Amino acid sequence: MKKIVLLVAIIAVMFSYSCLNRCDVDCVNPPSPLWLKVVDKTTLQNLIAEGFYHRDTIKIYYFDGATKKYANIYYVGPVGQNDIIQTNIAILLPFEQLNTFYLYLNQYDTDTILVRYVKSSDGCCTAYPLDSIAINGKYVDVDNVDYSFLIKK
Repeated sequence: MKKIVLLVAIIAVMFSYSCLNRCDVDCVNPPSPLWLKVVDKTTLQNLIAEGFYHRDTIKIYYFDGATKKYANIYYVGPVGQNDIIQTNIAILLPFEQLNTFYLYLNQYDTDTILVRYVKSSDGCCTAYPLDSIAINGKYVDVDNVDYSFLIKK
């Protein structure tokens, strides 16, 4: 009987210890930046690289109540070609809900971007993967080479 009680006690301690110390460290993986590429709908040529849209006019903004706020954007891409818009809009508004951003290309062309990031945790690490994205209310294609989202014009 003593052996059974001792065995049960050892098993209970092992389970409680493994549940308490499941992870060596806590980690958080922030949302990945979005890559957006503005392309011609038939030829898929990059319209920023072709000079149709100019980098100095492109902005991404959102509304915080009645206040218009701007997101940081950077231009990335293959060596010698910085024509993909990179932004980390996910960190600007709440997770778990659909958020609206606007991609201002010029005075005649503004696109609406709807994104939702969700919180995902395995007990040790927390991540914020992209759950959904729509541009102008439509499904977004992904470039198979650089994995940017294609905004077709």
